Order: sequence, then structure tokens, then C-alpha cells
Amino acid sequence: MNICIKVLFIILSLFLFQSKTEAQRKYDVYWVSFKDKKNNPYSIFHPQEYLSARAIERRNRFGISIDESDLPVNPQYLEPILVKGFKIHSTSRWLNGVAIITEAASTNPMDLKSFEFIKDVFPIGFKRAVQAVKEKGQRDYQTTYKTKTNYYGMGKNQINMLKGEYLHKMGYEGQDMHIAIMDGGFEGMPETPGFDSLFVKGQILGTHDFVEGDDYVFESSSHGRNVASCMVANMPFLLVGTAPEAKYYLFKTEDVKGEYWIEEYNWVAAIERADQLGVDVVNSSLGYYDFDDNEMDYGYVDINGKTSAMTRAANLAAQKGILVVTSAGNEGNGKWKHITVPGDADNVLTVGAVDRDGYHARFSSYGFEDRSIIKPNVMARGAIAVVAAKKRYDTSYSNGTSFSAPIMAGMVSSFWQAFPEYNNMEIIHTLENNGHYKDTPDTMYGYGIPDFWAAYKSLRKSVVELQPKQPYYYHLTNEKTHLDIFMPKVTAYKALIALHNTTGKLLYQDEVLFKTKSEKLLWYQTIPNWETVPEGVYFLTIELDGFVQRILITK
Repeated sequence: MNICIKVLFIILSLFLFQSKTEAQRKYDVYWVSFKDKKNNPYSIFHPQEYLSARAIERRNRFGISIDESDLPVNPQYLEPILVKGFKIHSTSRWLNGVAIITEAASTNPMDLKSFEFIKDVFPIGFKRAVQAVKEKGQRDYQTTYKTKTNYYGMGKNQINMLKGEYLHKMGYEGQDMHIAIMDGGFEGMPETPGFDSLFVKGQILGTHDFVEGDDYVFESSSHGRNVASCMVANMPFLLVGTAPEAKYYLFKTEDVKGEYWIEEYNWVAAIERADQLGVDVVNSSLGYYDFDDNEMDYGYVDINGKTSAMTRAANLAAQKGILVVTSAGNEGNGKWKHITVPGDADNVLTVGAVDRDGYHARFSSYGFEDRSIIKPNVMARGAIAVVAAKKRYDTSYSNGTSFSAPIMAGMVSSFWQAFPEYNNMEIIHTLENNGHYKDTPDTMYGYGIPDFWAAYKSLRKSVVELQPKQPYYYHLTNEKTHLDIFMPKVTAYKALIALHNTTGKLLYQDEVLFKTKSEKLLWYQTIPNWETVPEGVYFLTIELDGFVQRILITK
């Protein structure tokens, strides 16, 4: 009897082993991690061999050392894998591993564990064939278009909520900032008028599809197109994004055909590419916790800032000086409730969603009460967010933290443009300190909706804020390079400006004619060459419709 039981046990074990093997073999993409980077031909003393000049400059500017994590995976470790018949899907410097594709039926990726330098092997998903490139679609041309009197058009609320119009008035619209957008595809982007200036002015620096392996990303999903329009749309008086003058990389990492770990590793490869290229800001409107394979699912305990591949890579990107902006997730009114990865990463800016009135959107995910790090960090409009309509000179609406994140990412880029001397974490903390929940942050709003104008003034004491018809006595100190004048709701048709020293000598004079309602809504004037003006006491006079305002300025 005992012998029969033993035989049955052996047969059952073999059957279970075979079933497990078959279950493993249904995947054709595996992750292979390495134990080390020993005998690597690359050196931390020659980073120009694997990092761009811009990436190296970012590290130098913020005092970030080149270390072993920057080194590519050891090519000597890749050779035996290729010899075995596997193909390389992607590699990761930071996680020290490679995603491999297995095509031969007789090739078992688990056999790779026999190599001494390999730490682990496990399945992550499926390869996807390269799609045929579709012809550019036709536009829906009209003879008349609906526009607004406000410069931002239908997007006014999502800009004004952040006080972003002040930054734009001063010329901070993302110039010289490089932003990478990770998404599931940018279908319809070339034929959408909202992106015309992006293509005409060559603001797309590069594209890559990390799912299929080619460089064509205008396919698969319109989600990325809508996300991008929150930042880059440039249709004055209809829709203007938060960073219309920035330069962009478009990366497709999301596999719209299924939810598997491979999407995380695609994302890791993309953010490492962004780092290598010298990107400043990354926007990711993607989040994961629930996969098609239940064994890949995360529990609450895994959303801890250090477990998932995406979260670890996001934290490493932040350590390299990149400001990573990610959506909090749309699980607020579902069973899960909480943020998703990589929004749990400690050093990224996780963005929740509010409606047009600044109230929490029901779908916006919550943070965890028992965590030391406040998540989400900040909020922006994500309920009925305004996006560019496909193929038409028009707008549409979308819901989700997928849209509050890019609205924030673009505004952060424009803000950081003004303060390049501050590092990514200093920028994040400045925004948190100027959120409307800064004194009572919680798991619903985080630090709240950041006031970018207040944040600007907290770092640069250069602003003279005036109100019409009110005389002002203003004392300004400790600002050597800028003198910025703002006045809202101007009713005059022109302004006369003059700057005198204490002896009465005229140093600067100008006449400003207001040509549009937008100019009068918020008037901005800067005093040119303020940095060349010697230290001392000065008198600034502004005349509007015969009413003179006098400001005493100490430099």
C-alpha cells in the first residue's frame, strides 16, 4: 500500500511539475537578472561612452556622482544568452538585467540559471509583432472655429488653478526643457492641429516603441495623444498646454493587448533611455497593481516604495536628477482605493485629480495612512480635463489622473526652467510647501493644489504686484537680477513707466500699449538689464489714465 502511495505521489509530482513548466512556457519574454557587473568593459571614469553630454551635465550640475548603476550590463553576460538562441528585448543598467525573447520551442529559458553570473529568471509577458505603419489620417477642416477671449481658451481653468499664467507671462513655457512622455501610444497625433507647432518647430526629439521594438509610436492608443496635449497643445484662445515650448521624447511602453509585468520592464528601459538622453522631466500616466496573470498582482504590502520594478527605477531616476511625475491612479471609487506603482516611489511627484472647483475627483486614488511618505504629493485638474480633439481644431474632455499628471508635469517644467540651479527634490518640496493643504497634508489631497506663483515668489523676491488705482509704497531687497511688475485687470489703453535714482536721473522709460483683452487681464512688465543697475534706492513710477503709482525700491 505504501509503495502505491509513493508511486502515486511521484506521478502526481511529475504531473504538477510538467503543468508548472507548461504554464511557464506559455510566456515568450523572460526577465534575466545578473548578480554583478564584474569585469565590465565600461568604466565610471568614461561616462561619455554610455551617457549623453546632457546627461553628464545634469549630474555635474547637481553634484551627482557616476556610479556602478550607470554602467551598462556586462556585454560578456549577454553573449552566452544570445548563443543559446534567445533575442534581446531590452536591458536595464539600473536593475542589472535583460528581457529576453524565446522563439525556439526546444529552448527553455530556465536553463539559463545554470550560468554562475545569473541571479534569477522568471516570465514577464509576451512579445508583440511590429505593426504596419498607417498613413496619416485626414483632418476635419472647417471654415470657422470657436475660440474664447482668454488666451488659454477652454484650458483656462486647468492653468489658472495652478497660477501657471504668471510663469507663462514671464516667458517660462518650457523652453530648453526636455520632457519624456511614457504611454500606450500616440495614435492620431500627426493629424491633430493641436500639435502642429510641435512638428513644425521640431520639438519632438525622438520616439521609440519599447513594446514592439521600432520607432513608430503614432499607433495602438489615443491615450498618449490626449496626455501630451495637456502639455504641448498650442492653439491660442482655444487650448494652450502647460509647457508648449518644451522639447519632447515620445515613448510607448504600455502593451494595450494585455497587462503583464513586461510593461513595467518596458517602462524601466524607457526611463533609462530618458536618463541617457539627458531628459529633465518624465511624465508617466500609467499605473499597475492588477495583471492578467494573478500571480503577478500586487497587494497593499507591495505598494511600499521599493518592490516593483517601476518603483525602483523611478527612485533611481530621481537619484540621477530627473523629476519624475506620475499619475496617482483611478482606483479611488473602486475596491482597491489606493495609489498604484510607480506612484508609491518616495522621490517622485505623484499627482491626484480634482475637478474644476478644486474638489477631490471621486476616482482619484488615495495614499496609505500607515506610510511615512505623503501620497499623492499634489493635485491638479483631472476630472473633465480639456484635451485636444483628434483631427479637428477643437477640444474634447477626458477623465483621470492620467491628465492631472501631464498638466502638472508641464507646469513643473516651466517652473524649473526659471530655477535651473535647484535640483529635482528641491523643486518638489517647493511645490509641496505652496500647496493649499501644506499645513494639513492627507492621503486624499496630499499637499494639495500647488500655487506656482507663490512658489516662484518664495524663491525669487523680484515681484512688484500692483492693483489699479491704488498708490503703493513698496520696498524690495536682495534681488539682484530681476524686477518683475504685475497688475491684473488693467482698464487703461496704455501705461507709462519710468525708473529714477535718488538724484532724479532717468534710468529707464517705456510706453506700453495694450492691444488685447488678454494683455489687460494680467499685465506683465520687466525692467530690462536690472542686473546692471547698481545697488541703491530707486523710484519706479507707473501712470495709467493719468493716475500715478509710485514705488520705492531698494536693491
